Amino acid sequence: MKQKQIMALVSATALAATALAGCGNSSSSEKNTQTTAVSEAAGTAKEDLPFSKYAETVTVHLGGSMNPNAKIPDGMSYEDNSYTRLLKEDFNIEVVYDWVASSSDFDEKMNLCIGSGAIPDLMNVNATQYRALLKYDMIQPLDQYFDDYASDTLKGYVESGGDELQKCITNDKGEMMAIPAPSMMVGEINEMWIRQDWLDNLGLEVPRTWDEMAAVAEAFVTQDPDGNGEADTIGILGPSNSDHMNAVGNNQYGLDPLFSSFQSYPQYWLQDEDGTVKYGSIQPETRTALEKIQKLYTDKLIDQEMLVRNDSKEPLLAGKVGIFFGPWWSGYTVADAILAGEADWRAYFTPLAEDGNYYTHMPNPTSKYVVASKSCKNPEAAFKIINYLIANEQQWVVDGISSTEMGTADFYPLYNGYDNADEIEVSTETLEKYLAGEITMDDVDFSKHKLLKNDMEAVFELKKEPYDDFSLDKWNLDSDLAKSNLPRLVSLLVGGASYVNDKYIPVYNAYSGQTETMETKWANLKKMEEETFAKIIMGKADISEFDTFVENWKNQGGDQILKEINEELNNSSGN
Repeated sequence: MKQKQIMALVSATALAATALAGCGNSSSSEKNTQTTAVSEAAGTAKEDLPFSKYAETVTVHLGGSMNPNAKIPDGMSYEDNSYTRLLKEDFNIEVVYDWVASSSDFDEKMNLCIGSGAIPDLMNVNATQYRALLKYDMIQPLDQYFDDYASDTLKGYVESGGDELQKCITNDKGEMMAIPAPSMMVGEINEMWIRQDWLDNLGLEVPRTWDEMAAVAEAFVTQDPDGNGEADTIGILGPSNSDHMNAVGNNQYGLDPLFSSFQSYPQYWLQDEDGTVKYGSIQPETRTALEKIQKLYTDKLIDQEMLVRNDSKEPLLAGKVGIFFGPWWSGYTVADAILAGEADWRAYFTPLAEDGNYYTHMPNPTSKYVVASKSCKNPEAAFKIINYLIANEQQWVVDGISSTEMGTADFYPLYNGYDNADEIEVSTETLEKYLAGEITMDDVDFSKHKLLKNDMEAVFELKKEPYDDFSLDKWNLDSDLAKSNLPRLVSLLVGGASYVNDKYIPVYNAYSGQTETMETKWANLKKMEEETFAKIIMGKADISEFDTFVENWKNQGGDQILKEINEELNNSSGN
């Protein structure tokens, strides 16, 4: 029965994103058996433990994820390669793979291992798998090992995720149960990108409210902002697919800022002050948002081919779009138009809600974990392996060790991408202060910010005075560095500016796990939601269809799912 329960919990990996509330739900009643980590390397100073070499070989067993398109150099194998050899040479760590699965089959293989109880010493797992391992008491606490063996850089990465990340990696006893790869806090926050040159052509100000945005979008559609004499411009771009209607996940062109301006958060589980979880898609605020967005579409202010285009990027790259919603990195998307001097894009937190605030969906603090089985004799080895990656990943590129054939993501043991959760905010603020003459490059610790040195070296080559004006004509588009560096600098200094200089109210997802009823009912409920919202927005259904959807959603499994979620979260919190 236990195996069946475990397999049920990990069978659906599509929802493998961390639960922010009740992440830690270990049922373990055993005494914490972790030893003092420093005893594992007798005679070594504590400050040297993160990178110390074992006196004798330590063997760790892993499960491997093999990219079927990756090429292995002659004389090497997945288990015996540049990285495993370096780990043996510098740490005396012997990596043994109990099994290797293709990257597309890795989750399924790990699920089977968890279900059978035959798990490796150290594991890369997603959030659904992590929750199962916690629930069935299959992994060990890592607190002492983190304190003694995590490098200062790794500690900084974990700490940068704040309380929300800590919720994800601690159990109900407050013990650290996983090493997370923090997600960038602003990585999935969509803001409004708008053509400043179109605003200037029409004598318009940047819109901040819903009504101002609608008026600007109408002007973009009706007043020939590109001056070609044709009615061929789009006010607001929309997504190609209904599952990208709002940006849950890393996407562009979703309309989530339009929803959140009414404090509506579709596809998010929202927790009330009393701890009760409700589903954002069925709330009255979502009904209001849908009705307002429907009017934008009916008035032809939103792309009339929304949801039917093969790629929403096409009219954007053709220079026919005035507004789209996307995250900070959208500077890369519009880079060609900027480099050609054809479009002056800016980014803002808009439209504001009626109370004057900008509300936004927040990404999950992490979706990638490294854990140690309860039988693992050397959990601290996981920290050594990760420390080594963080310290050397960039240098391996320079040295030629990391290449197309031997990329770290394909071959490095326990690989995850590690970075500060606040990397974008730090990078943007640092560049702003650097341009203002408030700091020098000597004031920055580049070991903690992989790309910032290159950004600072390039910015004065590409930026013209005044340094706080990011108009198109204030960039040196003719520089040899423009093509390689300008997209990132625009993304940071234009796309990232709002995150640093403006206020926003974050809204977190309270649950992203998998309940029993979700296994059989969720796919149909999600499809029903997407189809209903699309029909309403595109005027193919009256807003009253929302009320029918809510009733059907509840009756066809939604109420039971809510019951299961609330029970799980209450149990995990000890209530």
